[in-house]
Amino acid sequence: MCLWLACCAASAGAGAFDWQAMPSGRWVNVPTRGVAAPKVFHGGAAIAPDRGEVFFFGSDTHEPAPPERGESNALWRLSLSTLRWQQDYPQDPKTAYRILADGQCVTSSGRPWAMHTFDAVEYDPEARRVVVISFPEHTRFAPDARFPMFRGDWYTRLKPAHWEYDPDRRLWQRLDTGPPNLFAQALTWDPLGRQLIGHDGRYTYHFERGARRWSAREAPSDGAGWSRTIVYDTYARAALLFGKNGGDNTLYTYRPGDPRWRRVEVRGTTLPAEGAAIAYDSRNHVMVYLANRGKDPYYNESGAAVTFVYDSPTQTWQRLTIDSPPLYGMNYLMQYDPVRNVVLHFERDEDSADRLRVWAFRYR
Repeated sequence: MCLWLACCAASAGAGAFDWQAMPSGRWVNVPTRGVAAPKVFHGGAAIAPDRGEVFFFGSDTHEPAPPERGESNALWRLSLSTLRWQQDYPQDPKTAYRILADGQCVTSSGRPWAMHTFDAVEYDPEARRVVVISFPEHTRFAPDARFPMFRGDWYTRLKPAHWEYDPDRRLWQRLDTGPPNLFAQALTWDPLGRQLIGHDGRYTYHFERGARRWSAREAPSDGAGWSRTIVYDTYARAALLFGKNGGDNTLYTYRPGDPRWRRVEVRGTTLPAEGAAIAYDSRNHVMVYLANRGKDPYYNESGAAVTFVYDSPTQTWQRLTIDSPPLYGMNYLMQYDPVRNVVLHFERDEDSADRLRVWAFRYR
């Protein structure tokens, strides 16, 4: 049925795709329209369920690379109603990049630089903004070749920034909020506390929008490290932290006000994670984890993957015996849409020319 549904949708066109007819317990390839966003290995994404859109922002800024993946600061979106891709504005040329006196990075058009974003992209449904807490720290790689317009040790002075994107006006705004350094760390929206929560292994950060300030709390989890991901568990009313560099399958939970992240005593086991492709299904109270089946959770050349589900009420991992979509290592793009009750996975495949394709999974 999964194959039949995917073929029918593709032949009928993306606009004819029937979300309600999707079967449960299977991954379904969802056809889309237009030129898809490029696959960015260290880029991030955020879903806006109230708008029916998913936003994509971030670049792989290690060395000279194809512009759209290497130094692009363009923002892409996918409409879940029309299944059409859209690039909101042309990427700024590097000649437009500016470094302010306080180390903040901007372009002459008032946008953020191209940057690694990892899990530091989130949507604030109350402000109706896409939030990015990051900065282009990896400009230190091959700086002379990539940024000949700057001189000296300029890349050591760059500071984290708090950017917010208005999807209606298609404008970025940089806020003076004292943001934490969440580079290669994690950020999530807490619907109960109506706040953004960030974490770096040692400290936990809360954004108080009324005061327009970030506050740091000594609420550690596993100490130093990076490549973490966070989702919010609506059953436990707590954030869930999963995976880190080197590969880890420990699950931590955090309730605002608690002095630390606590290890979850789970039943069952799962594959190690780094930059884990996870999303929390708030209707069924499960976290879906698409895991790399290769030896290295950071980079999986084979693309082979397996699907796990963490059931929050019973604190149990289950490995599903189903066909899983491709996964080439770390992936910070997976989202859950509560309107359509589907987990959405975004990844390239062998025939997509490094552009994203979309798979959906309905637990039940």
